[in-house]
Amino acid sequence: MTGAPDDLDLHAAHDPATPPQQLADIAARRYDLHPLIAVHPQTYPQLRAWMTQVNPIGAEPPYLTMPVGAPAAAAPRRPRGVGYWIGGCGCLAVLVVIILVVAVGGLLGSREPNAASPEHHVPSTPAAEDQAVAEQMAIYADEKAKYDALAAQLEGNPVAPLVTQKDFMDRIAREAAVPDISEIAARSVARRTAEFRQELEAQVTAAQARRGNSSGTLTEQLVDQAGDGFIDVRWDAASACGDSREGKVNTGCVRRGTPLVVHVQAENQAGSDWERKMVTAHELAHVFQHADARRFEDGKGEADRLIAQGLFQGSDEKMADCYALTYYDQPSLSHQGVTLGYGYVCNAVERQAIRTWAADINAPMPG
Repeated sequence: MTGAPDDLDLHAAHDPATPPQQLADIAARRYDLHPLIAVHPQTYPQLRAWMTQVNPIGAEPPYLTMPVGAPAAAAPRRPRGVGYWIGGCGCLAVLVVIILVVAVGGLLGSREPNAASPEHHVPSTPAAEDQAVAEQMAIYADEKAKYDALAAQLEGNPVAPLVTQKDFMDRIAREAAVPDISEIAARSVARRTAEFRQELEAQVTAAQARRGNSSGTLTEQLVDQAGDGFIDVRWDAASACGDSREGKVNTGCVRRGTPLVVHVQAENQAGSDWERKMVTAHELAHVFQHADARRFEDGKGEADRLIAQGLFQGSDEKMADCYALTYYDQPSLSHQGVTLGYGYVCNAVERQAIRTWAADINAPMPG
């Protein structure tokens, strides 16, 4: 119970010589002693701010009250106000402390902070915090070096912006470069960099496994070549791409939430290799459009700007058709009685725009 003769934490909170780190340790396990620690001469600002955050009532400086145990009837009537108490007695400190511990202890109890919860992380002393920051920044530097080595494997790959998430890593790098970074911020950049490194490592491993064209199909061969294994292909267009329109069949799609997955119809549902090639190229164009957009902070890539200029009749779908037509140098989207896409055949100006765009984002395009 708070105030017991053998309460070493309480005695330490009273002792003006108790060092700062010991006060922090006590604060972490004894919320009922926060009021005493808040006014202790060795309490450093970060600890005081932390107590106010996790225990806003208990960490307030104690209000002056009457001594415990004084008979109510015998207590003289006194004017109210802190000024009276400060001026009226110079020996209230010990009594006030005891009153406060009993009152606050009864209100809050002996709360144990959850050590696993970030908001209950007790700030270190300034010297210890400097050391903690240095340790976290060293972790960040190590994870960043590993991430950079993995990202280098995607140099020149058209889907690199989708795989490496470079825009997010650039933001972390800017945070890490802030002068006098706090321990909390240092831990954050180290943790997030480690997470991105782990994700990229998993994607590199998956890409290495895909390059073997395990299905032995033409569509997987085309998709693997286009992204060096970093683009996945699934033959589930019927279920993944929505209902087919009257007279038309959904032959493929790329969903916005999973831009590195190409959904196409089963190989045996396509009438010819021409159809398989054209559909695959159309869907790959959508993958490249997503990757293009990720290169810019506003999420608007060069493809969006071409469409905004009125090319491809202002449609990203017709731009994808034009990519397929340009890639395979086809005059139209019709072959052996089958018409693909959206019925638009792009002109020479648009085809040149496609070639320039593909070169800019490293998308495959025959010379």
